[in-house]
Amino acid sequence: MLKNTKFHNLLFLGIILIIFQSLFQHYDSFKNLFAKYIGYLTPVLYSFFITILLEPIVYFFEKKLKIKRLISILLTTFFLLILMCIFLGITIPQISKSIKELYSKLPYMQNEIEKYIVLTFDYLEEKDILIINENLISESIINFIKNNIKSIQNVSISAFWNIVWWGVSITKLLIGFVLAFFILLNQEYFINFYCNILKLIFGEKNKNKIFSFSIKSKKILLSYIWGRIIVSLVVGLVATVIMLISKTPYAVLNGLLIGIGNMIPFIGSTIAGIIAFLLVVLAIPSKVIFLFIAIGVAQFVDGWIVGPKIVSEAVGMSSFWVIVSILICGSIMGPLGMFMGVPIFGMIKLIYIYMLNECEKRSTNEE
Repeated sequence: MLKNTKFHNLLFLGIILIIFQSLFQHYDSFKNLFAKYIGYLTPVLYSFFITILLEPIVYFFEKKLKIKRLISILLTTFFLLILMCIFLGITIPQISKSIKELYSKLPYMQNEIEKYIVLTFDYLEEKDILIINENLISESIINFIKNNIKSIQNVSISAFWNIVWWGVSITKLLIGFVLAFFILLNQEYFINFYCNILKLIFGEKNKNKIFSFSIKSKKILLSYIWGRIIVSLVVGLVATVIMLISKTPYAVLNGLLIGIGNMIPFIGSTIAGIIAFLLVVLAIPSKVIFLFIAIGVAQFVDGWIVGPKIVSEAVGMSSFWVIVSILICGSIMGPLGMFMGVPIFGMIKLIYIYMLNECEKRSTNEE
């Protein structure tokens, strides 16, 4: 019996190694295959995520307030739509105003960038630091900026053609909401169906273990997603308020960038901060200090007040593994992978701990 168990473990490990080897050797093929067929399953994936996110709110209405499940689901959907409308009603006019202003200032920003480049090279030449021909480097950088400024201006022209793409994406999201509605309404049926599938594939004993793992994974996913949403809202709001008070340009746009960037730990915050810095320094350089204060206060709130209480305990991973998870999953699934990388690695950690415990139990029994 022990030999059979070891054989099965080695066989399972061998299959996993073969899959990983194939993945790294034929990465582009796997990525294209994933991108091609994942679109068909997008509404179903949306429905699973929406169900996980809305379940605690529906549970509160149903169990705590003693409201029927159908009414609880409708109330949850209604409140969610109200919050989305309020958020969009406040942010869209401000963002639209900022984008129009930014678009009109692009030629001015181009001149400012060219001026800073010339001043930088003059300083380097004065200090005898520059070795390469400064005129050649300066011209190359300025030409690069001119070409990309032109590309930025042309983006608005091609934006019309993206309306169809956005329409398809919104349709998939709406289908996901409909499917999530049925899942929440018939939750017991789907749980029993899932348990029966596990039983047919893995047997009665393993079914309970896998179901227990699913529950723990759902808690990690739920805690992480809601935690990041709440923390990012707080971070974006704090940064926006400070910039509005100090009359920093593009306050709402930069606050939104900082909030969205905060959804992706480390990397997203850094990219959002760089973009915000460039926007402010090219508009009113003297206001950059207020941008730094806004980002500093927001990150302090995230790192020391809100973040540890809401997000840190959800996955229990070190900063090293957080960055690794973002890089690996981001390279496979893009922005979605960067956001979902941490909970995915949290689930992998659960599997690792379970297998380690099983190995220790077998070692104890052998002794």
